Amino acid sequence: MRLSADQKRFYAENGYLAVEGVFPPGHVAGLVQRFEELCQDWQGEAARRVGAMQEPEVVRGQAGVATTDQTVRSMSRIAAHEPLFHAHATDSGFVDLVADLIGAPISLYVDQAMLKPPHYGSEKPPHQDNAYFKIQPDDAVITCWGALDDATVENGCMHYFPGSHRWGVVEHEKIPDTPHLVPKGGDLKAAVAVPIRAGGVIFHHGLTLHTSPPNRSDRWRRAYICHYVRSDAEMNALRPDSPPLLKVR
Repeated sequence: MRLSADQKRFYAENGYLAVEGVFPPGHVAGLVQRFEELCQDWQGEAARRVGAMQEPEVVRGQAGVATTDQTVRSMSRIAAHEPLFHAHATDSGFVDLVADLIGAPISLYVDQAMLKPPHYGSEKPPHQDNAYFKIQPDDAVITCWGALDDATVENGCMHYFPGSHRWGVVEHEKIPDTPHLVPKGGDLKAAVAVPIRAGGVIFHHGLTLHTSPPNRSDRWRRAYICHYVRSDAEMNALRPDSPPLLKVR
């Protein structure tokens, strides 16, 4: 699979692109099963290695339920420890699509899971990824949001602000007592919902503003997210003692 001229044009104009059917059902089922295993043993060693974290409102006692395998929120740097996720991040057909949009050589900058559990999955406020990453040039980084469940408006699919990648880096400020950065002032037009089926991937530019609402449905909205960087870019947020990036192309 390679991207068409129309798909590349849509990405250039809007700052995001949804592509259905990038990964087959069997591959998706394997990742889902492994996530379920990690969630079931969310206090175990394997889950600790991938930074399993619970929904903040549940941890703070604001949701009225105890922390369980059904309230796990996120994981990070999974490919370094889990073979199935390493295979996903290095899949040649997948990386072909990344190369179509940012060129090569390519490295995996960071990977993470946003699991958004039923009933308790919290909102992700609007932000630009490169406000965190500080990679230069801005178009050398791309986020690849891989759906492991059908992502719908009801269970908290991604929402994008079309064309916001052309605004440059928007000044962000921190939400107190959270890790979140949000645009200062917060005066944004309505975002566009982008539902996508399991196995699909949404590619978005490092400067595209995006958000996702809470999941108040009875279905999971799990996603495995790979952030790729062109290996010749300036990576200003990396610490000198950071482990080497995984080269994928």
